[in-house]
Amino acid sequence: MTQECRFTGGHQDSVLCLACSVDGVLASGGESGELCLWSVEKPGLLHQVSGLQDADVTSVCFSVKQPHVLCAAVGESVHLYDSRDMAKAVHQFKFNSEEINEVNFNEKEYFLAACDDSGEVKIIDFEGRKLFKTLRGHENICSSAKFCPKKTWGMVSGGLDQNVILWDFSRGKKLKICNMQDFVSEDGPVSAYMCNPPLVHSVDVSGQMFACGLGNSDIQMFKVEGKKSFRHTGSLQGHSQGVSQVHFPKFEVDDALVSAGNDGKIILWDLADNQKSHAASSTSSSKHGKKVVKDEGAAGTAGTVKSHISQNIDHGSKVNCLASGCVKGKRLLFVADVSPVVTAYSFGADDEKALSESH
Repeated sequence: MTQECRFTGGHQDSVLCLACSVDGVLASGGESGELCLWSVEKPGLLHQVSGLQDADVTSVCFSVKQPHVLCAAVGESVHLYDSRDMAKAVHQFKFNSEEINEVNFNEKEYFLAACDDSGEVKIIDFEGRKLFKTLRGHENICSSAKFCPKKTWGMVSGGLDQNVILWDFSRGKKLKICNMQDFVSEDGPVSAYMCNPPLVHSVDVSGQMFACGLGNSDIQMFKVEGKKSFRHTGSLQGHSQGVSQVHFPKFEVDDALVSAGNDGKIILWDLADNQKSHAASSTSSSKHGKKVVKDEGAAGTAGTVKSHISQNIDHGSKVNCLASGCVKGKRLLFVADVSPVVTAYSFGADDEKALSESH
């Protein structure tokens, strides 16, 4: 990945969230109610909205079916916009009781999820403009919630209670709960655990696989199995501080995961070996950035998986959000950090080569 461009002049404070539409419009939300739309093809500011209820814009997402439809989490409500006319929100969903941390559509875009600081996930009937279900399972802030594309009523959520939950959101039922403490090394110092417990800051889903970025600098990988369960498939270790974001690129790159952390690093992971059946050996190696991690957690049977750091970028600042998109043939990764600037990195042929050569 190489730096492509920077988006400047729209925000005064930190950028908290990003989303890229299929027609090449980038949305960025920030502190103090700042919401901006950018042209990606010819980088520049298209629209700027400020002072939204004196609340932070904490999450944004575009519709794929209707690329002009934009949802923005503003404080405790979700604002629905038509990106072609940002003068006023078309509709507001006011179902959450505390600040919303993330909003996402399901694959068919019948539903919209909004998780918040109360630990709840609100499932909104998007077409009917009404509340469908409230998911209650986290004992602390629910930081991230994603629909499972391969599971019609499936959803995965993670929170600061250190739990990851698999849901049947049609019934509001918890199918499986896994505590990230189960995967903390018993050999590590107690002081390290107390200072950096495995709080779940970010969850992302790709097919039947999902990744969780944790406050103790680890990434835990899981796979949904059957109708009601998931198993642990491995741990990725490359960050020196908490992992703030995990993201499966939206363009066609097989077996790739991108992570970012409080250490200012952005890591491109090759997960090819993580997709394969577990190896028989339980040895470990750090050669060329490879990690072989024995899975002994309560969530699954013991085995071994491999992962490989394909690229490690020193972004230089704590990362708040990652997003991706393919615009005019360019595959781009967008990065928001503690500054008012958004950076775009391009994913080129060399990155594909590095992924293929590591197999």
